[in-house]
Amino acid sequence: MDYILGGCEINVHIAIDFTQSNGEPNEPSSLHYMGRNGKNEYTDAIKSVLNILKDYDSDQLFPTYGFGGILPERLEDKIASHCFALNGNIYDPECKGVDGVLNVY
Repeated sequence: MDYILGGCEINVHIAIDFTQSNGEPNEPSSLHYMGRNGKNEYTDAIKSVLNILKDYDSDQLFPTYGFGGILPERLEDKIASHCFALNGNIYDPECKGVDGVLNVY
């Protein structure tokens, strides 16, 4: 509590697991599957964690990365990327607020 009351600030960075262990995103058994309500376990986790941490990051800009996913330009090769910016800009991967992160996810 001393750190928080003393003005502790953190820089939140996000990395989302897109490896095959999560299953195919279009299958209901996948952690990435979006149901009719537009939610899944990842969206719930992102909201829960960021709604707490966001207050300790004054600019509310969260660099957001994915790992283990196959990007559209590599689909033919089936080669997973080990680190990619979810907003598509590896040089400026920041997303504004919780909604910004959810939008790029």
